[in-house]
Amino acid sequence: MKRRKKTIVIGLGNPLSGDDGFGSRVLDLLKKTAPHPDVDFKDAHTDLLGQIDIFAEYDRVLLIDAILDPERKLGQTGRVVVLDEDSFLSWPEASQGVHQMSPLLAVKLFRQLYPQTHTEIILAGLLVDHLEPAMVYATETAIQEAFETLRFRIFE
Repeated sequence: MKRRKKTIVIGLGNPLSGDDGFGSRVLDLLKKTAPHPDVDFKDAHTDLLGQIDIFAEYDRVLLIDAILDPERKLGQTGRVVVLDEDSFLSWPEASQGVHQMSPLLAVKLFRQLYPQTHTEIILAGLLVDHLEPAMVYATETAIQEAFETLRFRIFE
Protein backbone atom coordinates (compact mmCIF):
# COMPACT_ATOMS: atom_id res chain seq x y z
CA MET A 1 0.00 0.00 0.00
CA LYS A 2 1.33 3.41 -1.01
CA ARG A 3 1.90 5.85 1.86
CA ARG A 4 0.01 9.12 1.46
CA LYS A 5 2.02 12.32 1.49
CA LYS A 6 1.82 14.33 4.71
CA THR A 7 0.95 17.86 3.63
CA ILE A 8 0.66 21.26 5.25
CA VAL A 9 -1.31 24.01 3.54
CA ILE A 10 -0.25 27.49 4.64
CA GLY A 11 -2.38 30.53 3.88
CA LEU A 12 -0.46 33.79 3.64
CA GLY A 13 -1.56 37.40 3.64
CA ASN A 14 -3.47 39.93 5.63
CA PRO A 15 -7.22 39.25 5.43
CA LEU A 16 -7.86 42.92 6.23
CA SER A 17 -5.88 44.13 3.22
CA GLY A 18 -7.99 43.41 0.16
CA ASP A 19 -6.46 40.98 -2.32
CA ASP A 20 -3.65 40.21 0.12
CA GLY A 21 -6.23 38.20 2.10
CA PHE A 22 -6.56 35.70 -0.76
CA GLY A 23 -4.42 33.03 0.93
CA SER A 24 -6.43 33.14 4.14
CA ARG A 25 -9.75 33.00 2.32
CA VAL A 26 -8.78 29.98 0.21
CA LEU A 27 -7.33 28.29 3.29
CA ASP A 28 -10.59 28.78 5.21
CA LEU A 29 -12.57 27.18 2.39
CA LEU A 30 -10.18 24.22 2.18
CA LYS A 31 -10.31 23.67 5.96
CA LYS A 32 -14.11 23.69 6.01
CA THR A 33 -14.82 21.53 3.00
CA ALA A 34 -11.79 19.32 2.49
CA PRO A 35 -10.53 18.05 5.86
CA HIS A 36 -8.21 15.06 5.67
CA PRO A 37 -6.09 13.18 8.25
CA ASP A 38 -2.88 13.60 6.22
CA VAL A 39 -3.31 17.35 5.76
CA ASP A 40 -2.70 20.14 8.26
CA PHE A 41 -3.81 23.72 7.72
CA LYS A 42 -2.11 26.85 9.05
CA ASP A 43 -2.99 30.51 8.61
CA ALA A 44 0.37 32.26 8.84
CA HIS A 45 -0.95 35.72 7.86
CA THR A 46 2.22 37.67 7.02
CA ASP A 47 4.64 35.61 9.15
CA LEU A 48 6.08 32.95 6.86
CA LEU A 49 9.45 33.21 8.62
CA GLY A 50 7.88 31.75 11.77
CA GLN A 51 6.76 28.65 9.83
CA ILE A 52 10.03 27.63 8.17
CA ASP A 53 11.04 25.08 10.81
CA ILE A 54 7.84 23.07 10.36
CA PHE A 55 8.40 22.61 6.61
CA ALA A 56 10.81 19.74 7.34
CA GLU A 57 8.05 17.79 9.14
CA TYR A 58 6.08 17.40 5.89
CA ASP A 59 6.44 15.68 2.54
CA ARG A 60 4.72 18.61 0.86
CA VAL A 61 4.20 22.28 1.72
CA LEU A 62 1.60 24.24 -0.20
CA LEU A 63 1.79 28.03 0.19
CA ILE A 64 -1.22 30.12 -0.86
CA ASP A 65 -0.76 33.83 -1.40
CA ALA A 66 -1.46 36.81 -3.60
CA ILE A 67 1.45 37.15 -6.03
CA LEU A 68 2.38 40.71 -6.88
CA ASP A 69 3.16 40.69 -10.61
CA PRO A 70 2.80 44.27 -11.91
CA GLU A 71 4.57 43.49 -15.19
CA ARG A 72 2.34 40.43 -15.84
CA LYS A 73 5.31 38.10 -16.35
CA LEU A 74 3.30 35.16 -14.99
CA GLY A 75 0.09 35.82 -16.86
CA GLN A 76 -3.14 37.76 -16.78
CA THR A 77 -3.95 39.65 -13.59
CA GLY A 78 -6.66 37.88 -11.61
CA ARG A 79 -5.56 34.44 -12.78
CA VAL A 80 -4.86 31.66 -10.27
CA VAL A 81 -1.51 29.90 -10.79
CA VAL A 82 0.16 26.90 -9.19
CA LEU A 83 3.95 26.90 -9.37
CA ASP A 84 6.43 24.26 -8.35
CA GLU A 85 9.52 25.29 -6.45
CA ASP A 86 11.82 25.36 -9.48
CA SER A 87 9.50 27.87 -11.17
CA PHE A 88 9.51 30.47 -8.44
CA LEU A 89 13.06 29.98 -7.16
CA SER A 90 14.28 31.50 -10.42
CA TRP A 91 12.67 34.85 -9.55
CA PRO A 92 15.01 37.67 -8.54
CA GLU A 93 15.38 37.99 -4.77
CA ALA A 94 14.40 41.63 -5.07
CA SER A 95 10.91 40.61 -6.23
CA GLN A 96 8.26 42.81 -4.71
CA GLY A 97 6.43 41.47 -1.71
CA VAL A 98 4.36 42.74 1.16
CA HIS A 99 5.18 40.21 3.87
CA GLN A 100 7.87 40.02 6.49
CA MET A 101 9.52 37.44 4.22
CA SER A 102 8.53 36.47 0.70
CA PRO A 103 7.84 32.81 -0.17
CA LEU A 104 10.94 32.95 -2.40
CA LEU A 105 13.28 33.95 0.43
CA ALA A 106 11.57 31.62 2.90
CA VAL A 107 12.11 28.60 0.66
CA LYS A 108 15.73 29.54 -0.01
CA LEU A 109 16.33 29.88 3.74
CA PHE A 110 14.58 26.57 4.40
CA ARG A 111 16.81 24.80 1.86
CA GLN A 112 19.91 26.25 3.54
CA LEU A 113 18.76 25.27 7.03
CA TYR A 114 17.52 21.80 6.05
CA PRO A 115 19.57 20.65 3.04
CA GLN A 116 18.83 16.95 3.62
CA THR A 117 15.03 17.22 3.40
CA HIS A 118 13.05 16.21 0.35
CA THR A 119 10.03 18.37 1.10
CA GLU A 120 8.14 19.36 -2.03
CA ILE A 121 7.14 23.03 -1.97
CA ILE A 122 4.38 24.47 -4.13
CA LEU A 123 3.22 28.09 -4.40
CA ALA A 124 -0.37 28.74 -5.39
CA GLY A 125 -1.42 32.29 -5.89
CA LEU A 126 -3.63 34.92 -7.34
CA LEU A 127 -1.81 37.22 -9.75
CA VAL A 128 -2.30 40.87 -8.84
CA ASP A 129 -0.74 43.98 -10.32
CA HIS A 130 -1.14 46.09 -7.17
CA LEU A 131 -2.50 45.84 -3.65
CA GLU A 132 -5.01 48.19 -2.11
CA PRO A 133 -7.41 47.98 0.85
CA ALA A 134 -10.34 46.83 -1.31
CA MET A 135 -10.60 43.42 -2.93
CA VAL A 136 -10.18 43.79 -6.67
CA TYR A 137 -9.09 40.35 -7.89
CA ALA A 138 -9.78 38.06 -4.90
CA THR A 139 -13.35 37.53 -6.01
CA GLU A 140 -15.53 34.60 -4.98
CA THR A 141 -14.89 33.15 -8.46
CA ALA A 142 -11.09 33.33 -8.02
CA ILE A 143 -11.31 31.83 -4.53
CA GLN A 144 -13.51 29.00 -5.80
CA GLU A 145 -11.15 28.38 -8.73
CA ALA A 146 -8.19 28.15 -6.36
CA PHE A 147 -10.15 25.83 -4.06
CA GLU A 148 -11.03 23.46 -6.91
CA THR A 149 -7.47 23.45 -8.27
CA LEU A 150 -5.82 22.95 -4.90
CA ARG A 151 -8.26 20.37 -3.62
CA PHE A 152 -7.03 17.96 -6.29
CA ARG A 153 -3.36 18.87 -5.72
CA ILE A 154 -3.64 18.29 -1.99
CA PHE A 155 -5.37 14.94 -2.09
CA GLU A 156 -3.65 13.39 -5.13
